[in-house]
Amino acid sequence: WGGSGYPPGYAWVKLNADGTAEVVTGTQDIGTGTRTGLTQVAAEELGFPMERVVLHLGDTGTGPYAPVSSGSATQATIGPAVRAAAAEAKAQLLEAAATVLEVDPGDLGVRDGKIQVEGVPGRKIEVAEVTQKIAPHMIQGHGARGPNPEGKSVRTFGAQCVEVEVDVDTGEVTVIRVVAAHECGRIVNPTMVESQVIGAVTQGLGFGLTEERIVDARLGIVLNANLEEYKVPTVADIPAIVYAPVDLPDPEANSTGAKGIGEPPLIPTAPVVANAVFDAVGVRIRQTPLSRERVLTGLAELRDRKESV
Repeated sequence: WGGSGYPPGYAWVKLNADGTAEVVTGTQDIGTGTRTGLTQVAAEELGFPMERVVLHLGDTGTGPYAPVSSGSATQATIGPAVRAAAAEAKAQLLEAAATVLEVDPGDLGVRDGKIQVEGVPGRKIEVAEVTQKIAPHMIQGHGARGPNPEGKSVRTFGAQCVEVEVDVDTGEVTVIRVVAAHECGRIVNPTMVESQVIGAVTQGLGFGLTEERIVDARLGIVLNANLEEYKVPTVADIPAIVYAPVDLPDPEANSTGAKGIGEPPLIPTAPVVANAVFDAVGVRIRQTPLSRERVLTGLAELRDRKESV
């Protein structure tokens, strides 16, 4: 899966007089954790606690351009832009702080919202002490996500295993357990990545086992366009899903080392269930969903082939 993102993407980071930071970008959070992930990137680069970073998303009328939130690309596209903007704002902050502390900017660092003279633990000041002194002059950094690396393929990798039971009398396939290992570069937020993997695997199980669009071939009308007859998995249908994280920052992907993870775990789930069914009963099914009817048909064909030998 292409985990490189879809540049270009842009972000601004502004430092306020009270020592807080505002991040502005045109991307969106559609429930995938974009807000948390981008806040983490900005806070880490600035040296601020997360609670002192405020994110403004989705208004391209007042903020910089960013692509849509899709294709497992948001973190990989906008994360580097946010980091670049935060780095520029931090450099301006340290320049201003250097005049207050009477040191070279290169001797300063920011940790937990405090500007510290490196190697001199007792010499530090709050960020707000600097930003208040220079107000109303605003510290604002601008960041851009440049093109993907030329001549290189940036991919998200994964492998899945499942354990299934197949009832040869009814054709029912029951997934007992799924183990999903996925490498998406640097894992910015482990909880969110795990949730993305579990959600995508769940979608893959629905795609592989229960979901099928029934269309009237004559009229072209979808006959089961409702959640009663179009069967998506419920909580009771989901097996144990074991997530095996692979945290492997990719410095050639972008400046954050992170790659996309939203959709990749969906892709192998149905095929690996089909492989497990084949391993269990010797029936190769190449059409989804793996319904009882298709399993029973496959078992009958397998018996016929054995009897004809």
